[in-house]
Formats: sequence, C-alpha cells, structure tokens
Amino acid sequence: MFHLVCRNLIDIVNGRGSIETHLRFLQSPSLKLISTISNGDKTSKTSDLTVSYFMNSFGLSLDSALKASKSVRIKTTENADSVLLLLKNQGFTNTQIAKIVSTYPRLVLSNPDKILKPKMDFLRDAGFSNPDLTRIISSNPRILNSSLEKRILPAIGFLKGILRSNKDIISTIKGSTWALTSNLHELMGPKIAVLRDHGMPHYRISMMIKHRARAFLYGSDRFNEALMIIEKMGIDPSSSVFYFAIASVVCTEKSKWEEKMELYKSFGWSEDDIISAFKRQPQIMVISKEKMARMMDFFVNESMWGLSTISSSPELLMFSLEKTIIPRNSVICVLLSNGLLKGNVNFYTICHLKEAKFLEAYVIKYQEKVPQVMQAYQGKA
Repeated sequence: MFHLVCRNLIDIVNGRGSIETHLRFLQSPSLKLISTISNGDKTSKTSDLTVSYFMNSFGLSLDSALKASKSVRIKTTENADSVLLLLKNQGFTNTQIAKIVSTYPRLVLSNPDKILKPKMDFLRDAGFSNPDLTRIISSNPRILNSSLEKRILPAIGFLKGILRSNKDIISTIKGSTWALTSNLHELMGPKIAVLRDHGMPHYRISMMIKHRARAFLYGSDRFNEALMIIEKMGIDPSSSVFYFAIASVVCTEKSKWEEKMELYKSFGWSEDDIISAFKRQPQIMVISKEKMARMMDFFVNESMWGLSTISSSPELLMFSLEKTIIPRNSVICVLLSNGLLKGNVNFYTICHLKEAKFLEAYVIKYQEKVPQVMQAYQGKA
C-alpha cells in the first residue's frame, strides 16, 4: 500500500494517469495525507514520503506529521520500520508511539538495536516495570538517545548515592524523567551541598529530591536566593515544610509571587498573614491565581466559614473547590440548618475525610431525615 501511495503521488505531480484514477485515489479513506494536502504544495517527494509515513505508520495527525517532517527527512523506511517494530514489541501503545514520534521525530533515524534497545533493557533490569518504562519514555523520548555510559548510568548512580532505595530511585525518575538526560552531578550536587551546610538532614534532602526535584532545575543563584528567603521566615531546616517552601519560592517567578501576594491582600490578608499561612502550607503560592481568587472569594464571600478558617487552615486552598469544598460545605449547611450537628464543626477535618467516609458520616446517615442532604451533596439543592 505504501508503494502505491508513492507511485500515485509521483503520477499526480507529473500529470500521468487518468483523472478518474486520480479522483478514486484521492478519495480513498485509508490515505489520510493525499486527501488533505493542497494541490499547490510544492514540497519535495522526500517530504511527501516523510509526512505520509508519519501519518500512516506512526498515527500522527497531518499537522504533527508536517511539523515532524521539518526536522526529519525519510528517504527510505527501512530503519523507521525497525524502530516502529521495536516500540510495538516493547509494549508501547499506538497512542504512546504517536506521542514519542511527534515529540522527538529524530528517534526514527536511530539504530534500534545499538541505540534504543540497550537503554530499554538497562532500565528494565534496573527495576522499572514495563508500564513504568513505556510511560517514562513516552514522557521523555530523548532518554533513548542519551548516552548510556555518560548520562543514564551516572544519573542512576548519583540518585542511588542520595536515595539508596531502588524503589525511591524509580519513583523519582517517574516524576522527573529529565533526570536521565541531565548531568545530575553538576545540576544537583552543589545545591545539595548548600542544603547540608544550612542544616538540612539527609533524609529531608532525599524527600525533596523524591517530591520536589523540579526545584533543582533552576540556577544556583535563584536556588540560593530562595534559601535565604525561607531562612528569614524562620522555617526550621529539619522540618518537612522547609523543602516544600524552597521549592515553592524557586518555582515561582518573582513577578508572579508579587501578584499572588497582592491577590491575597485584596481579600483581607496582611503580609504577615500570608507568611504565616505560607509557613503552614507553602504550596499556597504555587496554585494558580485563578484558583486562588475562586477559593478566597468562596470562603470570604459565599461560605459560612470566613477568612479566619483559611487563615488557621490554609491547607484548605489545596482542595478542589468543585469536587470537595462546595459539596461538603452545602451538606454541612443543610445539616446545621436542621439542627442535626451540634458543637463546633471543623471544616478542615471534614474536608480531609475520604469520600466514602464523608458520605457515610454526613450524607447517608441523615438522608432519611433530611432528603435535601443528598441533593446538596450532588449540587442540586
């Protein structure tokens, strides 16, 4: 079929063959490319072959195939066919293969046996399950073109020296695939040394690498500046909040940080209030301004809880407004208005309950007495 595509493409360009034959060819549902490229396209035969191949073999859309063809020219499909076969044999889904090739088209030019497969074999031997492996490579296909000796092995060795547990190494790489394509000794080593100098225990450094490795991607100046800001706030380096705080400051641009400070102030918080909330839950400065505004507006202007609830429990800002805050608030309001709850109600504790536990304790328990409670939970009240 592929040779038929090429032959008909050449016939159309050179004006050979009957009009009826060309029309039937152009209308064929199995040939995506021919029906979508305009007659005025003057790209070369090699470009046509590349685009058509990316679409029909790798499942790329026309736009993705055209974009990929700008960095890769396929003159013969033999190597690309072998790459495709390798990916399928290694358990990659069609969707993952399309993502890999659209993200990194040059992979189809790599030698599958000498360049690609050894990396997969090594990672599998290192403990990565097949689902983990396919997910990691789909997320960052450049891993397969990284040097095994100069990049991947040293990265694994570096992480092993910090994390020690193979399970933790795998978990870290799953969340930070860039680790296998980076020089971790240069990127993370100096920053880890600085953290140690400031009194951060080894196990906290390990936790930071596992959960907030992205913070190490930024330059040393920015990292050190964030460290100084956190120290001025008086956050204990041995606490779990410390590395979350550093990551929040490092990963938030200064202009964005200032905008978020002003947004919180517009709802009645002072700068001291913001810092106090940040010290309890550093991630309140990472969430988007849009979510900040909706959450603060709800608590200040729409709920019964008010600003004091957020000030004492800033962790509430991390929940989903639509999935957790609003439904549970509605349920509690119905129960309170019907006199079914007594004493002080801790909304923070209520929001931390697992869904099944909340349903059992606050909805199912009361729905016979107050049918509206289920309607409130479903957003119908």
